[in-house]
Amino acid sequence: MQNCKSRVMKFHGVQRVWEMSMKRGISGSPCSWKPISDKGRMPLHKLSIEGVNDIIAVASGKGGVGKSTTAVNLAVALAVTCRLKVGLLDADVYGPSIPTMMKLQGRPQVTEDMKMVPMENHGVKCISMGFLTEKDAPIVWRGPMVMSALEKLTRGVAWGNIDILVADMPPGTGDAQLSMSQRLQLSGAVIVSTPQDIALLDARRGANMFRKVEVPILGLIENMSCFKCPHCGQDSYIFGNKGAQLTAQEMEMEFLGEVPLNTEIRETSDAGNPIVVAYPDCEASKAYKRIAGRIVEKLYELKTSKVSTPQIII
Repeated sequence: MQNCKSRVMKFHGVQRVWEMSMKRGISGSPCSWKPISDKGRMPLHKLSIEGVNDIIAVASGKGGVGKSTTAVNLAVALAVTCRLKVGLLDADVYGPSIPTMMKLQGRPQVTEDMKMVPMENHGVKCISMGFLTEKDAPIVWRGPMVMSALEKLTRGVAWGNIDILVADMPPGTGDAQLSMSQRLQLSGAVIVSTPQDIALLDARRGANMFRKVEVPILGLIENMSCFKCPHCGQDSYIFGNKGAQLTAQEMEMEFLGEVPLNTEIRETSDAGNPIVVAYPDCEASKAYKRIAGRIVEKLYELKTSKVSTPQIII
């Protein structure tokens, strides 16, 4: 048994080994779990990234709700409007979109200590798996390879001094999300959803995942909240009305704001020129800027109340 434990501990990403006994314990439980070794436990100070003050995860339980678009515009708003030093991590390994949305291409340079130098645009330092693969190449990886890639995209990058690192998380609650939550000292998570009931069901799952690993929820953003007809000016609630706001109240999360559905957001994202830069005075840009400002306030409130992210042990 000891030989098996030592071999398992050699696998990348394994921090702790547990033994499962199928014999009934004293409590009558059919399974008894026992921690075998503390070897490899990651100390709390090693959960942070050198030079990075705060890390926030922009997440959703479902794809197609505009999470990456939201992450990009929030990062640029934090840099341009809040005048912070900002990094943007494309943690969506299977579907990296940050290179297109930030109009960046090519391979990152490497420092003498073999760390990647993030590319920069609109005042935001960016790193993405999209910089390391061909444009249309599929990423066909299993969990351990994904976790190894995320480790390289976080601690294998020369970020320099960063006030806030915005992590564009992949949708869902799988290996990548758990790996990020457990291996990084996240300051908080922002949940993005449309007002649609189906999307909100998955948003609830995403929020509950972060709560289980004790990552503070900064709030919920309602994306594609309303479409205003460019001809008559009438509002159309295509995906429902106030769904995310009601969900935030039910789950005791702060409702950070709503972002409208319009063609300019799509056009500027495809062109690699985020709307907060292309049309800084439009309604959508103002919404992103208000939300970015509130996120900064929430991070300050968490720090002053001395709420810290606990150590997560695998």
